[in-house]
Amino acid sequence: MTKESDYRTDVAPVWCPGCGGFGLLSALTKAALPNLGIPAHRTLIVSGIGCSSRIPAYIDTYGFNSLHGRAVLFSQGAKLANPELTVVTIGGDGDFFSIGAGHLPHAVRRNLNVTCIMVNNFVYALTKGQTSPTTPYLQRGEGPFLSLQNLPPVDPVLDMVSYSVSTGASFIAQGIATDVPHLTRLIEEAIKHKGFSFINVLTPCVTFDPPWLFKTIKEKASYLKEGEPVGLPDSSKEQPWLHDPGNITLALKLAQTPVMEKPHIGIIFRGRTA
Repeated sequence: MTKESDYRTDVAPVWCPGCGGFGLLSALTKAALPNLGIPAHRTLIVSGIGCSSRIPAYIDTYGFNSLHGRAVLFSQGAKLANPELTVVTIGGDGDFFSIGAGHLPHAVRRNLNVTCIMVNNFVYALTKGQTSPTTPYLQRGEGPFLSLQNLPPVDPVLDMVSYSVSTGASFIAQGIATDVPHLTRLIEEAIKHKGFSFINVLTPCVTFDPPWLFKTIKEKASYLKEGEPVGLPDSSKEQPWLHDPGNITLALKLAQTPVMEKPHIGIIFRGRTA
């Protein structure tokens, strides 16, 4: 029987108070890994570079803090070298979806049994607040996004969930860092899935995000339940349909809903296994 203490090191996290990394760390070490009963010596946590990528130091398993954008590559290599390992890859939106974006479709098509968790805080936080590929788009003139010294972002946002659906990932989910029990269940399902799994974790950056950003996400979040009607934003012209995580066409419709209008929380798609 494993327990939380089997998975936590003595290293104190250096994240800002209120950072979503604490929620992910709790979900992994207090519940998901103990619940699954995976021995620490058979678990590997791989990260890239960024605030969330500090996490291998806080989990008492095998861990590797790799290069910026390359964590998915190292994870695949480790899984091929030792198929008995449970491999979890953790990185930020800039890490996975900017410099590392070219590696993700190839990980999807190989469909190796690796779980990829993207901690999406909508900003380059470790390098002090630059806009990332997921920073919500604002029209110029709406006011500052990050600070009085920085202009608002002018590039349209890239959506990792839509990207994952379109490339054919076999397991796609979206969680929220402030709901640790629900995030735990998503991680457990992702790890149990035999194939490449991707979880987008919506998380606050308490230092660089404007306060309204994550507040809006929490207020508008809609939880997906299989067989029940999906929640749609007020602007949608679609008629609500019953959620079916096995239907990739419906999954793509869900993924295309703007995160600031109606973030869908839960398993978006579950398809073929390895």
